[in-house]
Amino acid sequence: MIRQAKAGDGGRVGKMLDTFRREMGIDVSVAVPLPVSHDGPLFAMIAEEDDEICGLLTAQRCVNLVRGVHFMLITDIFVDQAHRRQGVALGLINETVALARRIGCVSVSLIVAESDEAVLKTAARAGFAAHEKNLLRLVLS
Repeated sequence: MIRQAKAGDGGRVGKMLDTFRREMGIDVSVAVPLPVSHDGPLFAMIAEEDDEICGLLTAQRCVNLVRGVHFMLITDIFVDQAHRRQGVALGLINETVALARRIGCVSVSLIVAESDEAVLKTAARAGFAAHEKNLLRLVLS
């Protein structure tokens, strides 16, 4: 099941973030906690199986001050190793795109390393295209 995280999910989300940070080689003792919100501008989407979080996506609702429009920026996607290659990341991205539409965003952007082939392929399946270096974009209609 994929859904937007709620404030009560904070401890479980924090545990998943620590796993993600360790896998990336980030010292979890100095990492900033994720403030979970239901109305943004910072959002967390979670994938759950058997009441355990197996996937996490974080995104921010941003505003382009020149154009006066909102867009969603996906900053992190993490899926537990045991659940990879099962469509979890695609589900997280699709739920975030749906949320972006509901809150009036005109596009969704995704920060991704050029070397992260798994996320690049998953984002392409979700309709994202290269926009700038390390940035993919999906224009919402």
